[in-house]
Amino acid sequence: MKHLFALLIIVNLGLFAYFNREILLPAPPQIKATEINPEKIIVLPEEALTNQTAATTPLEVNPIEPQAPVASTCYEWGVFADNNLANAQNALSALTLQPTIKEQTSQQAKRFWVYRAPAKSAAEAQAKVNEIKALGVQDMFVVQESNWKNAISFGIFSDEKLAINLQKELQAKGVKNVEKTLRSQGKHYSSLLISNPSETQLAEIKKLKPNFPAAELKEASCS
Repeated sequence: MKHLFALLIIVNLGLFAYFNREILLPAPPQIKATEINPEKIIVLPEEALTNQTAATTPLEVNPIEPQAPVASTCYEWGVFADNNLANAQNALSALTLQPTIKEQTSQQAKRFWVYRAPAKSAAEAQAKVNEIKALGVQDMFVVQESNWKNAISFGIFSDEKLAINLQKELQAKGVKNVEKTLRSQGKHYSSLLISNPSETQLAEIKKLKPNFPAAELKEASCS
């Protein structure tokens, strides 16, 4: 009898707990779904998305490579006797060039000149140039230097053999009265070293050839 009474009490407690479970047990937390309002949705333009992506992407930094130093280019113009050096310097100053004087020995200053003797006038010299051009010779100019004014210059060389060869070539083409002489006049000789001249300046120096027929312009070491 006692066992039956105990069993009834347990059954009643179980029924009571079952029907009152919402009171006895706490309900699990309810997560309220976020309401979506279509009218509040903003569509970002593609450019904004691109900018935003770029802003969040780390920039790639390229290492800076050291630049190689620009090499100097020098030209040597000469040789000039002491009585003509100042004129050459003034000509370069007019081209905004400040050359360095480089002294030469008498042996270094030797220049063998191939030329035709001065004509009586500039017109006569130019007429002779036209005649020689008709023979197929193009490389020459009328000298304006005071001591050799209106002479026709064909070339000047530090090697005498080259001067002799040119003289023979001109004679073979029919050019008459072609002479060769040693242009080493004066006691002191110098050349002018020009640093980093522009192409325009080099072209202007070449135009000075009639005034300085014994001078050569050539690329040289800057030291």
